[in-house]
Amino acid sequence: MRELDCDTTVAEYHASRARYIRTVMAGVEQRVMETIGKRRGPLMEELANLRLLAHSRYDVYQAALRAYAEMAPGSVTASGLLRPSPARHIIRDVDRVYKAAVKAAAEFSECEALIKKRKEQLEQIDQKMRAQVEQYGRDIIAQLETPAGLERAFMRDPLLRRAHARMCEVQARRASI
Repeated sequence: MRELDCDTTVAEYHASRARYIRTVMAGVEQRVMETIGKRRGPLMEELANLRLLAHSRYDVYQAALRAYAEMAPGSVTASGLLRPSPARHIIRDVDRVYKAAVKAAAEFSECEALIKKRKEQLEQIDQKMRAQVEQYGRDIIAQLETPAGLERAFMRDPLLRRAHARMCEVQARRASI
């Protein structure tokens, strides 16, 4: 038998084996995604809501900063002149606006911290899913190395059985030569 035919037959078996592994893995990935999706979905929804809240809090924070900048002593007016020191009743208003800006900044920072925490939780879920799928792939490959695992694969995929039989036949002929 020619060397090229032998190599082609072995390559055909390995292609068939890879196709079998991809087929099994596609089903596994789908099942894992459905399982993980039940935990991931609400987390994604909460993250989207937190982002909307953060945008809203950021806008409130920016408005409070602008209001404070307009009233703060020593700030520059729209005409470019230095604002004089305010009277006592205005100081109370400036203090109130300053406290509102500080509160808005704290609320925005709190939203950002929650978003970061949820993103980390989401990443942990994704890493766990990837690890499960990769481990299952390694398990399938290890099963194909055993006779019992190979037989189970042959029952699921007759094309793999034929490719394996041709490869074994060619290797036996090669060994006898």
